[in-house]
Amino acid sequence: MQWLAEVCVKRPVFATMLILSLVVVGMFSFFSLGVDLFPKIDFPTITVTVVNPGASPEEIETEITELVEESVNTISGIDELRSSSIEGISRVFVQFVLEKDVEVAFNEVQQKVQNVIPRLPTTAEQPTVLKLDTDAAPVLRITLSGTDSVRNVTEVAKKSIKERIESISGVGQITLVGGQERQINVWVDPDKMRSYNITPPEVTNALRIQNIEFPSGRLDEGAKETSVRTLGKVQQAQDFNEVVVATRGEYPVKVKDIGYVEDGAEELRSESRLNGKPAVTLIVAKQSGQNTVAVAREIKVRLAEITQGLPPGYEMRIIADNSIFIENAVASLNEHLILGSIFACIVIFFFLWSFRSTFIASLAIPTSIIATFGLMLAMGYTLNSITMLALTLMVGIVVDDAIIVLENIYRFVEEKGMDPYQAAIEGTRDIGLAVLATTLSLMAVFVPIGFMQGIVGRFMSSFGLTASFAVAVSLIVSFSLTPMLAARLIKQKHLKKKQDEAFISDVNLDGGLGKNTEQKEDLGSKESRWFAWLLDRYTGLLRFSMGHRWLIVTLCVLVFFSIFPLFYFVGKNFLPVDDQSQYEVSFRAPEGYSLGATSLAMERIASEIRQMPGVTDTLTTAGGGQDQVVNSGTIYVKLSDIADRARSQEDLMSATRDLLSNYPDFRTGVQQVQAFSGGGFRNANVQFLIAGPDLKKLEEYSALILERMRSVPDAVDVDSTLISGKPEVQLAINRQLAADLGVRIGDISQALNTLVAGQDATTFNIGTDQYDVVVRAVQKYRTDYEGLSRMVVPSSKVGWVTLDRLVTPREGTGPSSIERTNRQRQVTLLANTRPGGSATSITSAIDQYVRDLKLPSGYTTGYVGQSKEMGKAGFYFLLAFALSFIFMYIVLASQFESFIHPVTILLTLPLAVPFGILSLLIAGQTVNIFSGLGLLLLFGIVKKNAILQIDHTNNLRAEGMSRYDAIIQANRDRLRPILMTTLALVAGMIPLVLSTGAGSGTNRSIGVLVVGGQSLCLLLTLLAVPVFYSIFDDLSELRIFQRIGRFSEWLFGGFRRRLAGATSSLVGKQ
Repeated sequence: MQWLAEVCVKRPVFATMLILSLVVVGMFSFFSLGVDLFPKIDFPTITVTVVNPGASPEEIETEITELVEESVNTISGIDELRSSSIEGISRVFVQFVLEKDVEVAFNEVQQKVQNVIPRLPTTAEQPTVLKLDTDAAPVLRITLSGTDSVRNVTEVAKKSIKERIESISGVGQITLVGGQERQINVWVDPDKMRSYNITPPEVTNALRIQNIEFPSGRLDEGAKETSVRTLGKVQQAQDFNEVVVATRGEYPVKVKDIGYVEDGAEELRSESRLNGKPAVTLIVAKQSGQNTVAVAREIKVRLAEITQGLPPGYEMRIIADNSIFIENAVASLNEHLILGSIFACIVIFFFLWSFRSTFIASLAIPTSIIATFGLMLAMGYTLNSITMLALTLMVGIVVDDAIIVLENIYRFVEEKGMDPYQAAIEGTRDIGLAVLATTLSLMAVFVPIGFMQGIVGRFMSSFGLTASFAVAVSLIVSFSLTPMLAARLIKQKHLKKKQDEAFISDVNLDGGLGKNTEQKEDLGSKESRWFAWLLDRYTGLLRFSMGHRWLIVTLCVLVFFSIFPLFYFVGKNFLPVDDQSQYEVSFRAPEGYSLGATSLAMERIASEIRQMPGVTDTLTTAGGGQDQVVNSGTIYVKLSDIADRARSQEDLMSATRDLLSNYPDFRTGVQQVQAFSGGGFRNANVQFLIAGPDLKKLEEYSALILERMRSVPDAVDVDSTLISGKPEVQLAINRQLAADLGVRIGDISQALNTLVAGQDATTFNIGTDQYDVVVRAVQKYRTDYEGLSRMVVPSSKVGWVTLDRLVTPREGTGPSSIERTNRQRQVTLLANTRPGGSATSITSAIDQYVRDLKLPSGYTTGYVGQSKEMGKAGFYFLLAFALSFIFMYIVLASQFESFIHPVTILLTLPLAVPFGILSLLIAGQTVNIFSGLGLLLLFGIVKKNAILQIDHTNNLRAEGMSRYDAIIQANRDRLRPILMTTLALVAGMIPLVLSTGAGSGTNRSIGVLVVGGQSLCLLLTLLAVPVFYSIFDDLSELRIFQRIGRFSEWLFGGFRRRLAGATSSLVGKQ
């Protein structure tokens, strides 16, 4: 790359255009980049949902879930097969390995599900197959409240809001929660049905047959053609009363004879309350691949128009807006990027005391960062928390190459009296290989991140490639723009006084620099008192270290082994905690609670939460979701902006847990708002699974483990997915009597399904709107067994038979849900970590107790969710570390043409680890996937310093200097660039360490480790590298190493000679 420097020094326009082209591409790309919270990641997870209203969880498991699992289980590439069977709903989650193409997986699952449909119960609805799309995340939560009935508020929400914002580009699914849609209810009286000898199937069939239209063809009248249309649909809702169900004798029995028709609403199965007032909530998701911020902005513009046309007494509010956090997080990182750049420039000026030199070095920051936007667009990345974090971290790194090159040019001018033009060429040539080695080895740290496996790898890949490209651009800048500008802006000191005119222009260019300052610069930047003092002290320590090498080695060994106790004491979690100014409370009332009772209990808790300082709103949602479990729900808690409240989100979450301890009858948890939902994933830090054949045994074992989890200090919100004790009336059928009376078992189930659960008979159309027509028994027959016993079922012998003659009731309890993993019943135990706690302390306690429990064969355990991914992330990070070390060794061995010197450099890298962990402990941070990135970054920085030290030492020794003198002189010469690059990096990351706004948790977890680790280990590595260098140089004199050296020279030297000979012969033939 040194040839590029020489070309650019001689051709300044070429150098300018080269960098300008990269900057222009980057600038135009920036305006095309989307803005999002996280990178787009494809999880190949397919969900199969089958609804069978009224069926118990055990019936759902046997008749639906088992069949679907059996069919899809034969598909290749399945990583995990999970299912949930609750009342009326079966949900099967097919999770494939990450390498599986999502579209292929979706099509294969659809084909398998189609084969199952003929075997499903006749009362079951058509299965739905959906892909998990994490990118189609909720953007806004909109609430609508009014003085009308819930049905009317729902109608307004649907017509005036939902349908109008669905047409906005980028808007995906919109879900209504807490609403009650219009429905035509046909209420039948079993006593009247019995008097007319009418059975439930006759009612539903009559409604279906007498409310239908078929194509009727056309009339051909020669030159005229007329379509024939049969108006068979009921035109008014009340006309359903006149539908004839059956004829008894000569009397036509109509619907109004056995009941009545109500133009009403569906059964209320969810309820929302905003700050205690009933409301309908609309959850708006964006389409996959769309810009979250842009979509939210468009929706808010449309909502402002809609507000003007709402009926009087209606109020619409945006209660949750994820785009605000995204905008704040990205804006915060932008601010950190700018502040970091300014701080880095101040550090450079502090060392060189020249506006010219500071300007030259600092140009590397904007040019490298802006050029990187071009790659981000080409790779399909967005401006999100990961890519912006990578760019912010690169502020202190992309300037390193320019600093090193500039400082060496500066040294050639100051110490060797060389002309700046010639110094730019010679200085870059002198340091070129070292800069190339530091850059390539730094890229060797980041590139493995871009190709990590697992979900974490997919999540972090954009970080690795973005950082690598920024570093690569900085290398080009340091070999082109930096020497070109240095040749023209750096001045020889002894000529300044003779060039008055140039002096005046320099003063103006330097921003008004006075003569006194220029004269101070004439003394040489290394001769300032503070640096001279520092250089003398470092030289003294270095001489002492070289005289007591084994003391330094012992100290390094002790520091290395301190990693283990420090790692034991530091907390370990999957992700850092960010203050998003929102959180949610999960709630589950005892089994048997109605929707009204659940909503009332939740609102009581929400009202207390609203009294806490910093809480602005609460949105309670009872029931809701696809499961519609009426005794569970969530309380969404919105906080004021982080700058406007005294307490952090974590503090308020802890206070909420203390508040919930006053409600021991309810199962509650407090957690951050889930970034995306679906796929069966749960929002808990620790998720432990126990699977086996016997549900009773699973309940017993899970209760024991649960008790142990509650005793772990770091565990909060401990809970289980096993929910038993749901009250039910079990009807035992007398099969012999049913056969004698001519009653089929299926007819009993169908009758109950129609009259108790309710059955869709047909539809009712008004214009383009379509509403369900549902047949169901009137309320008084659905309150107790007495009402059930009077229902009738069809008989082939006697016409009809009352239910009480066929069944014997008994009260009992059953599971509220049955969950399975890989076709085995399972229970998942859940827990969150307390603020400052460690997830690994919880998992360690669980593992130990499970070993002591000695589960029988057939029962398996394991971790799922975040816990499982944390284990995988640890493995993949270790793999990334190993690959980074291997790639760094390859680069360094090539650079130094030595097998020994790279080992000297790599041995210093682990010395930074304990200092980084110590920084996390002091700052109260935990080890997580982001601090893992910080550790890799730390390796790259420490290694860069060692390369500069050893490369210069080798050059001085090649010039004839003794080893000892070369070590002392080289480290004295390289102290300034090492301090400059290190302090520039620290200064660039100070905004991350001190950040308090959106995304600050992530910023601090990586910033604290890098800043603390690099600052604390700097002196030790500055002393350890020359000591290790001398020790390994002594070892290389041993006979065994000399033989290895001669063998490698014979092997690789012979290969090079053969390659050169072959190339020459090929060229000669041409």
